[in-house]
Amino acid sequence: MQEYVGGMKNARGVSEVISVVLLIGVVVVGVGIIAVTIYSQPTPAEIPEVSILVSNTSDGINLTHNGGDSLQEGSFYVLADGERLGDATLQNGAWPWSIGEVLRYDVEATPEEVQVVYTGAGGEVLLKSARFQGGAATGGPDIIPEPPEESELELGEIIKGFVDALESDSIYLYQKIESEGKVWKVTGFFNFTISDKDSYLHLSTKDKSPERVSFEPDEQISIQLSSDSKIRLFTIGSGNWHIFATDATVYSDGQSLKEPEDPQKPYSYIFGGRLHYEVDKFTSSVTITTPSDKNPHTELYINNTLIINGTCNQEINLTNIKPTKTTMMILDISKNDPCYFIGAAESITGHT
Repeated sequence: MQEYVGGMKNARGVSEVISVVLLIGVVVVGVGIIAVTIYSQPTPAEIPEVSILVSNTSDGINLTHNGGDSLQEGSFYVLADGERLGDATLQNGAWPWSIGEVLRYDVEATPEEVQVVYTGAGGEVLLKSARFQGGAATGGPDIIPEPPEESELELGEIIKGFVDALESDSIYLYQKIESEGKVWKVTGFFNFTISDKDSYLHLSTKDKSPERVSFEPDEQISIQLSSDSKIRLFTIGSGNWHIFATDATVYSDGQSLKEPEDPQKPYSYIFGGRLHYEVDKFTSSVTITTPSDKNPHTELYINNTLIINGTCNQEINLTNIKPTKTTMMILDISKNDPCYFIGAAESITGHT
């Protein structure tokens, strides 16, 4: 029995050695299999860089090679609204498809979306995705790629830059006006040089329906305000986004605009419209004067610095008001309603 037990001890020692050897062998084989799997993979194919211009006719889609790598026949396919198109006709050229050459696909109806998918990279890669604007076209490029989405960081930087620029060059003036006879007085001219043919104003005289009056590029439009004028104005960029005014006269190239039915009667009301103008040619002689009594509640900031926050019995004058460097201006002078202005001016007095 003693010898048998001793034999068991020796057998257990041998089995432990064999287990270690087998484990090492399994690991070596596994590593070898992984290495073979990794290093036997083919080298990834290079994805071509190509610019594709998509256009349409009444019965077909044209893909124009607009620059970049050439594409071999069969290395890509085209989807129209998710349906794979058949063979294309290569016009004025031969494969491979190269810069300046046009591929023609026949379709029964103009699709909303066209996609070009590359298949020569060991998988499928989207080279082009675009949508038509406004349905079928008679020719020429009528399709654009969808723009990449802006990240929150980029949008945040844009907003911060706008706010910083506005705070460094702006006047904010607000007064709570409760008496009709104590509103702000505003006089002078706003002068616009029209930059787009889609510019127009809805004009009328008292008790008449407004008429749309359109303007042409390079036309000089002036809006004259009087001490009785009331106005709401919002402008930013190169567009006058909203305007409403009473007791105002509109001039085109120095001539006042008048009713067609009564050529002696100038328009005196502006009921909305849109003026696209050249920002660098905008001029203004408009002056704002606030009432000097009734002690209205007043808020005044100059370049984001608080000047007044409380009642004010002084007459404040802003001369030659204009948009800020960020191209924004808001002016609201109404009866029995708070008056306010956000913009810039050549000078401001009476606030100290």
